[in-house]
Amino acid sequence: MRLAFGLTKGELSPEDVGNGLSVTVTARTREETRFLSVAADYSEWLGPDELPGWEKELRTAAHSLAAATDLGPSIGVPGARSD
Repeated sequence: MRLAFGLTKGELSPEDVGNGLSVTVTARTREETRFLSVAADYSEWLGPDELPGWEKELRTAAHSLAAATDLGPSIGVPGARSD
């Protein structure tokens, strides 16, 4: 999951992840399912009081996914932020 690694490495923002989901993404593990489920909850309509909680939950799910896979930092991140 390039989006999860990009988020854990600080190359993508939570909003980048929410906007970068494809409807054709399929989860194969419990960690992938959790990450995609949380990411899919993103909407530009999340209120300022909801956004921090969503971001925290997304980061937690991304870290769990990254820890559960052997792909690690070698995976490329398309559209990675340079700032």
